Amino acid sequence: MKLTKVSLAALVALGAFSSVASATPLEEAIKNVDISGYARYRYTNDHFKTSYPKSIVKDSDAGHVFRMQTAFKAAIDDNFFGVLNLRYQAKDNSGDGVTAGTDKTNTTGSFGVYEMYLGYKIGNTTVTAGKQLIKTFYDDGDIAGTGLKVVNTDVPGLTLTAAAYDALQSDGYEVDGPLLSTMASGLSDAPGNLYYLGAAGSYDPVSFKAAIANIQEFATLYGADAGVSFNVTDDINLNLKGQFVHNDSDHKDVADANFWAIQAGTKLFGAKLNAGYLDFDAKNKDNNKISFVTIDANGELINPTKILNGVMSGSKQYYNNIKGNNDYWFVNAGYDIDKFGFGAGYTQGKGYSWGLGKERAKRSEWSLDASYKYSKKLTFLSWYAAAKDKKDGASFKQDRIRFEAKYSF
Repeated sequence: MKLTKVSLAALVALGAFSSVASATPLEEAIKNVDISGYARYRYTNDHFKTSYPKSIVKDSDAGHVFRMQTAFKAAIDDNFFGVLNLRYQAKDNSGDGVTAGTDKTNTTGSFGVYEMYLGYKIGNTTVTAGKQLIKTFYDDGDIAGTGLKVVNTDVPGLTLTAAAYDALQSDGYEVDGPLLSTMASGLSDAPGNLYYLGAAGSYDPVSFKAAIANIQEFATLYGADAGVSFNVTDDINLNLKGQFVHNDSDHKDVADANFWAIQAGTKLFGAKLNAGYLDFDAKNKDNNKISFVTIDANGELINPTKILNGVMSGSKQYYNNIKGNNDYWFVNAGYDIDKFGFGAGYTQGKGYSWGLGKERAKRSEWSLDASYKYSKKLTFLSWYAAAKDKKDGASFKQDRIRFEAKYSF
């Protein structure tokens, strides 16, 4: 998100911090504060249907979610800086989403502190300490932790990261999948501190990532990502990506696991097409151990679906909650014209269904999406996805409609 200069009295907190640290007047300190963020509205509508040979159960859920996130960055001197990131999120039920009475609009929610940290930059090395987004290979970029991070870019094209966190976010709207909440409560006999090493390189046409994440006394994740992308002409691109992750368990209630995926794609005069295969399995087929190959959501791993390997079955199908053997093939297509984008996708395979509680269920999803980029700051997105699990005469179906409007600043 682009940073824009502001001179607002509302930034007194960071301005005062900067003023005290550098002994400069408050008015001058405020001028060195940048602000960035976004405001987003989402409408989501889910329908569920569980069918057995002698019974059918239907349910639905819908809601409006309002979110605003605002980050203030204050330059303290030539090397030090401070960041305060505030965020607000509230949900209003829709479609008689309560069992008694009427749906209500939430007007009492407040902003919370999402990030608050001090940074120091010298040369090509940046050190940050405090509450901050962990941003690892194994999360989707919106989970906060408290700790220390060091990022270095001395080598052109290469970014090296080392981090240690002794506290991780375990609840809130950003948490996807059950792992973080399970670590905080269900498996609380281990420290669960996170230690991370990562490397990301880009040397046209090759790019790669390697990452090690040790969750103290839970497990260690070893992951790698490699890809090539060739621009045959200005209008034609060919690309290929492969990924692998191994979970080496350190806890009696956590099972080892592996994930690998490959994806090939092309871009032709505004059209996009990709297809691939992914496989993940955990050594918990015959026991009640948990297993995972990501920390939150599906991390940066290849996931061609919108709900099938994610929010389906009460958000239990993410890669941070895997069971048994799972394998899928997929194909996705899209086309961009001017400010509009259109897409469609299909995924099919076999895996564990949390909705049915069955191994090697037949699982599939198809989806359609459309987007409109009104400007660099204002975008609109809408999609529909329908997923299904089926085995032994029983089936679980879920479909979701999503509309989103987002303004970035």
